[in-house]
Amino acid sequence: MPAHTTAPQTIAIVGAGYSGTLATVQLLAGSADARILLVERSGVFARGLAYRFDDDNLLLNVPAGNMSALADAPDHFVDFCRGVDPAFNAGSFVSRRLYGEYLQHTLAEAERAAPGRLQRVHGEVVAVQRRGHGFTLALADGRRLDADRVVLALGHHAPRDPLAAFGVPSLAPWEPAALDALPNDRPVLVVGSGHTAVDVLFRLAAAAPARRVHLVSRHGLLPHGHRTLPRAPATGTFPAWLGAATTLRAVLRALRGQAAAREAAGGDWRDVLNELRPHTPALWQHLPPAERRRFLRQAVAFWDVHRHRLAPAAHRRLQGLLARGQATCQAARVVGARAVDGGFEVALRQRGGTAVERLRVGAIVNCTGPEMDLERLPAPLWQQLRRDGLVRADALHIGLEVDAAYRVVGATGRPVEGLHYVGPMLKAGTWEAIAVPELRGHVRSLAAALAGAGALPLAA
Repeated sequence: MPAHTTAPQTIAIVGAGYSGTLATVQLLAGSADARILLVERSGVFARGLAYRFDDDNLLLNVPAGNMSALADAPDHFVDFCRGVDPAFNAGSFVSRRLYGEYLQHTLAEAERAAPGRLQRVHGEVVAVQRRGHGFTLALADGRRLDADRVVLALGHHAPRDPLAAFGVPSLAPWEPAALDALPNDRPVLVVGSGHTAVDVLFRLAAAAPARRVHLVSRHGLLPHGHRTLPRAPATGTFPAWLGAATTLRAVLRALRGQAAAREAAGGDWRDVLNELRPHTPALWQHLPPAERRRFLRQAVAFWDVHRHRLAPAAHRRLQGLLARGQATCQAARVVGARAVDGGFEVALRQRGGTAVERLRVGAIVNCTGPEMDLERLPAPLWQQLRRDGLVRADALHIGLEVDAAYRVVGATGRPVEGLHYVGPMLKAGTWEAIAVPELRGHVRSLAAALAGAGALPLAA
């Protein structure tokens, strides 16, 4: 009798940005012969939201030496960069456009090495429903795809509109054509002051050097720059200076004390955060829920500007725009807005004050950060998954719950077999889940689980 053979599994990956692309690459490189369906609604594969713009002024905020897509090949991206320009090295901060080309190249190489196993699908998934032991994916155009396992790799979601209550429209930061079409002689208000806001500022400033750009956020904080001195090696063990801190106050006190001591000894405070970074997931998981909530209320804005830093050249450019008065940044809240004379009048209340300032601008750009609350996401797919009890938000509403094999946790509190997630909403369990080094580790762990090799620790 002929030997019994098992048909290869079909794995559908929803989203072809960074996480979805890397998951595809890892699975194609594995020993299993699974068939991969990579579904992307934009039709642009392996670029992602951050890497699809054709603008070399927008730089990565991590040096090239830490940006390899492959955890077991740390020089993979640096080698690609040197193929473009031999002057690039591990310490270079290269353009995000180039990194998008690298991701496309990496996916194409993996596809060539595993012929016939990858099918790229241009379409929007609006539902994922159980079908026997597998799933059926419904697309917006009526097509249906069957898969044994599904990986949700949808990346960041559009931010909540802070002006919706006033009936005033705002522009999305990832619409460069709309930004370029703005009148050059009118100021622009950017709501938010993080990395995305800085990107928008750079584009607006380059298009019209005489135009003023006003950045407004609740704390008025801007990202710090990366160090320009040689990087000190990070320690591999849990930092002793942190001690047994279990409250936010104790953690921050230890962090500030160590940073001050490092500076006093001629070092750099950034090295303290670098040493803490590999252990942040364990620290986050160790903090009681009440302390995590306190961090989100009181300290997250300060953490972000120190932890997520700008490339040195980008930080220097930002400081120049501020010094020349082309850009301003203030701590304030939008308390009103109305359309006037082809533009808008926005009412701002300064942080800690009661007086209201009125600002006339030609446009408003919403850079308030991605929406992470699963219960607020308007996308049909997330609504369907919640309605059917296949996913649930975490207690802090900053992501969704998954288990150690990256299976999503359903409404019953049990993992949903065959339905996985990888991407920035993992921050609910690990906090560090939006930068390439951490996501690269998560993708590797997911691929190991899908290949049946056993799940690696969630924080790997």
